[in-house]
Amino acid sequence: MKKNKQVFFQPAQTEQQKKKRIRNIIITAVVLAIAAVACYFAMPKNKDLSQSSIFDKAEVEALAEQVVDYINEENFDGLKEMAVDEMSSIMNKERMDEAKARVSEDWGEFQSITNISTTEVTQRGVTAALAYVTADYENAEIRYTFAFDEDMKLASLGIQ
Repeated sequence: MKKNKQVFFQPAQTEQQKKKRIRNIIITAVVLAIAAVACYFAMPKNKDLSQSSIFDKAEVEALAEQVVDYINEENFDGLKEMAVDEMSSIMNKERMDEAKARVSEDWGEFQSITNISTTEVTQRGVTAALAYVTADYENAEIRYTFAFDEDMKLASLGIQ
């Protein structure tokens, strides 16, 4: 039994079709280049805080320690003063207790800060200093993440 083979052939492209194809390739390349630049701009860029021209590493570490002290003392007025306006409304006992409970029900007494590491992050034209703080409590090891804006205001707080 013989199988019929179908032969497909492409007729020669006209000059107009060649130009259209080249134009489509160029448009696609330009769109991809723009997308790549946009992705690069949107990605966070990190650098060591000691290399920062905006932030002082010692000042950021001191502020991070102060935030931990305020959290331990439940000094929400102090936290509100340190925070940007958008965050000051959530700096209260109820919200902090909710955040603490998600990590552990009973932290116990504060023991010490065991580690602080810092970095500068720039994303979408906004630069912030990040402080990663590890603190020991009687019953838990807590990791805080603080972000400070260029005015050294607390812009973000995370508890793990």
